[in-house]
Amino acid sequence: MKKDKTNPQSPEEMAIAAQEAAIKAAMEQARSMFGNIPGFQMPDMAAAQAQHEAMLRAAGIDPETVAQAGRQNMAYANQMMQEMMDGTFDERLSSSDAMAQMMEAFGDEGWSINRCNDGGLDESQLRLLAFGAPMLVYNDENVDSIACAEEDVETIRNTIENWWNVTDKESTLDIVRWLLEEGHHAEADEALEELRKRGLENISQEERDDEENKMGDVCLIMESMTENGWCPENRMPESVIAWDLVRVVNLARWARLCGYLNDDEMWQIMQTAADTALHHFSSWEEYGRSFIMGRGVWHGDPDDSETAFEIVSLLLEDEESPWKLSNFYKK
Repeated sequence: MKKDKTNPQSPEEMAIAAQEAAIKAAMEQARSMFGNIPGFQMPDMAAAQAQHEAMLRAAGIDPETVAQAGRQNMAYANQMMQEMMDGTFDERLSSSDAMAQMMEAFGDEGWSINRCNDGGLDESQLRLLAFGAPMLVYNDENVDSIACAEEDVETIRNTIENWWNVTDKESTLDIVRWLLEEGHHAEADEALEELRKRGLENISQEERDDEENKMGDVCLIMESMTENGWCPENRMPESVIAWDLVRVVNLARWARLCGYLNDDEMWQIMQTAADTALHHFSSWEEYGRSFIMGRGVWHGDPDDSETAFEIVSLLLEDEESPWKLSNFYKK
């Protein structure tokens, strides 16, 4: 019997595999923003790849050019592997040009705070937008502007329709209400309350394994946050609603860019998110810890919390951060 080929062998197959991996990563990023929401449907890989190629063509980019770039990166990786094997890699790496070449090929995965510095928002508006800052950093967007590139609006429109079924003002408000009233925080907050009453050490393995509730995910992320030093045990958040509030702010912005909301409606939604945050938290630090736990509990994955911790740490420490420049409480 002929054995099925399970791994790509040729450069072309490797390029296709790399493209599929990129699409999967993009889908995972979308899940982090839109997952488990009413009306949410995950497209299959073939549909996602076809849509990806169509978007490239619409933007005037030849998909084959992208594939060629993938093949070039693969060739560079193969060259590095060969040099590691024959002992010449360390010598070449000592060259600053070689280091620059490697960084250009593989990129820098660090997080950064981007600003357009156009002065388009006043102090109060910047503060409201700051409640959505973790996702702005995650998506590499400006933290001081509602605007985006004109060519990105159609992509946003397609994204929030495909993932959130948002197509107009009514559907926008439906999702906003769901995020505020239930979202991903409702079940997790019930588990957190139970943990405060009984203690983590008194939760049985059977309770952790029960997939009908979020107790297992909450326990896992709480332990991970403590063990990794992301949050002291005595300062664990009482709610993970910040995870949903961050998305409320960003959804309001996206809906405004798509023409589903006017400016007043967008700011009113953001104000509601900010007021809700003040009801639960007393500082950006508490808000950030809630986001860290919420993102991890959403998927039951400590890696998601680690990503959130990196972003929150940047927002709490960087002097250009909106969390440094805006008060948590309104003046």
